[in-house]
Amino acid sequence: MTSTKGIGFEGRFFWAYQVAAGVFLKYLVDEVNASGHADELWLSDAVSHWRVQAGIAKFSLTLEEHWSNEQRELFIELADGACKKLASREFIPGEEVANWRLVDDLRIGDFVPGFKILTAPIVELGYAIIALVSGELPRPPKGEAWAYGFPTGRTTIRMGGGNN
Repeated sequence: MTSTKGIGFEGRFFWAYQVAAGVFLKYLVDEVNASGHADELWLSDAVSHWRVQAGIAKFSLTLEEHWSNEQRELFIELADGACKKLASREFIPGEEVANWRLVDDLRIGDFVPGFKILTAPIVELGYAIIALVSGELPRPPKGEAWAYGFPTGRTTIRMGGGNN
């Protein structure tokens, strides 16, 4: 089974393909580091969390629910910047991703030579995260949850209960 990670904010969530989530979070961290805001305590704490989350599939990523409006706006701006940088590439070689060190020796995954990670689904995932944080993510069909970042694009996963 493909590895997925739950991504949540204010009681709503969706599933994400783990590799796509890891790549997006790495680009988000890079965007923070280039922004001049990396020394802000709330963002520095978030970056530490995102680095670990990028490499660990077993834990869900819950974005901070107590951000001020200004913090949410900055997060959206940074996430949009990460999406734009990702969109400038058609794919990322797996070997490149395998060499990214997130925290100590933690990495996003092991890739076979020649493996390519398409960026379009990661960009779609990034914009879904922005929609989630801005309150604009549409509700999934009843009994299903959205799933983003898969090579085939957005899909749904059947859930056991009602509307999520």
